[in-house]
Amino acid sequence: MSNLKLDFIKLSKDEDLRRIHEFNIKAFSDEDLEWTYENLKSQLNDGWILYAANFEGSLVAAAFVKVDGDELLTKNTSISVDYQGNGFSHMIKDFFEDVARDEGVKKLINLCPFDNFRMISLNERHEYTKTGNKFGKNKEIIEWVKLIN
Repeated sequence: MSNLKLDFIKLSKDEDLRRIHEFNIKAFSDEDLEWTYENLKSQLNDGWILYAANFEGSLVAAAFVKVDGDELLTKNTSISVDYQGNGFSHMIKDFFEDVARDEGVKKLINLCPFDNFRMISLNERHEYTKTGNKFGKNKEIIEWVKLIN
C-alpha cells in the first residue's frame, strides 16, 4: 500500500468555491448539475458539505457529503488525470466511511452515473450494493448503499 495521503479540507468561503469551480472537469455525479459557481453554492445551500481532497497542496478531487436522517449521502468528482492510479479514489471512500462514523450514521449512500465504470467498480470493491433507485431526468444516476459498523 502506498504511503500517499490525501488531506480533506472543508470548504465554504466564496474564495474556496471559486477555487473548486476552477477545478474544471466533468465530474459531478448529478447529470443535471452543470459545474458552475452558482450550482456549487446551491449545493451548499441544499445542505451538502464540500471538501477539497488535496495531495501536497494540489487539488485532486472534490468530495460532497450530506447527512439525511440516518444516512450519509456522498458524491465526488473524478480524480484529476495527473493523480489517477495512486489509490486516491479508495481514500475518498475511506473518508466517507470516517465521516459516517463521526456523524453516527449507519448507512452510506453513493450517487454514481450508470456509465461511470470506474466508480461502479470502486463501489463494488468497497462492498456497496445497488439499491435499485435511479435519479436524474433520464434515470442515469444509480444509488448505491453500504452499511457501516
